[in-house]
Amino acid sequence: MGRWSYYTKKLANRWASETSAGDRPIAIALDAMGGDFGPEVTLEGALLAAAEQKNLKILLVGRKTDLDAQLGKKFLPPEIEIINSEDAFGMDENPTAALRRPNCSIMMGVDLVASGIVDGFVSMGNTGAVVASALVKIGRIPGIERPALMTLFPTLAGRPTLILDVGANIDCKPIHLLRFGEMASLYAEKVLERENPKVALLSNGEEDSKGNALTKAANKLLASSGLNFIGNVEGGALFAGETDVVVADGFIGNILLKFGESSVGFFKKIAKKGRRYNLFSLARGLLIKGHFKKIMKEFDYAEYGGAPLLGIKGNVVIGHGKSTSAAVSNAITLASVMAYADIAKVISESISGKERELENKDSWDRLESAPQNIDEC
Repeated sequence: MGRWSYYTKKLANRWASETSAGDRPIAIALDAMGGDFGPEVTLEGALLAAAEQKNLKILLVGRKTDLDAQLGKKFLPPEIEIINSEDAFGMDENPTAALRRPNCSIMMGVDLVASGIVDGFVSMGNTGAVVASALVKIGRIPGIERPALMTLFPTLAGRPTLILDVGANIDCKPIHLLRFGEMASLYAEKVLERENPKVALLSNGEEDSKGNALTKAANKLLASSGLNFIGNVEGGALFAGETDVVVADGFIGNILLKFGESSVGFFKKIAKKGRRYNLFSLARGLLIKGHFKKIMKEFDYAEYGGAPLLGIKGNVVIGHGKSTSAAVSNAITLASVMAYADIAKVISESISGKERELENKDSWDRLESAPQNIDEC
């Protein structure tokens, strides 16, 4: 069931037992055309998820001809249904162009969530297009100006750190970072079942006086928010596991995410190179091979499935463009767990009680509002 279920063990077990005995299956729409490999991996990922999870319905949104060709002589199980979409949105296209193409697989999948036909949507496709489509079709939770993409970062403490935003918003105001912290704190509490989760702000120094204008103003808002805010943390503290949530704008967060992903391949190459020097190096390498694989698994994005898009009135998970079938399956599991936890409702109920007057305070009014840029990560 993937790394997400490992870190949400109690919830996942409860989810598995209750959903399997439910009156109706949890329905998840999957963008079959998304990602670098399209139906080649999305179809296999759907089959894996259907085999592992009980009482699950998967709607594959994509070109039926392509899916039938990929399926070959095999038959789809009754848990999987194809929704034909002749239009596929490219990874390199302008994200907002998806809004003018209602028949593309991304827009159709998001529309299934908006209309209540499915409980969640998963896509390995164009991140910006998914975010833009979700904003327009599903809509934001009242009080949330910007949704955020969240991911897990492995730590030495064995408890991953939630990091957001990792790419949905390039330009942010302090109020946005405050909302990111609130949403992730709720997620850590309700889904990861962490009591009074610690929230930190990513900066270039631990002192409150460090950072740019954005982080200094956001620090003040977070400190007075009622969250368990422990202050600023530097990049080097992320692996230590000292905090449950780290807040950053989407520009910095996305750089951090891609650096972390690329480090896996780097360490693998270094390890292989080191084993080639002599027989002693080879022997040592073989002895630690199992332990090394276990460590690398912690960094493998396929284990986590994808990044939840928090702040919209529905469950959307966006995966890596190079996702494997295992990653697709885990992303479907993640969307199912989010639906079971009803995290969008939890966030909505919490945010609705916040004082809107905060948005008029000088702490962020002094910052000019930059145009929204939707990242194509």
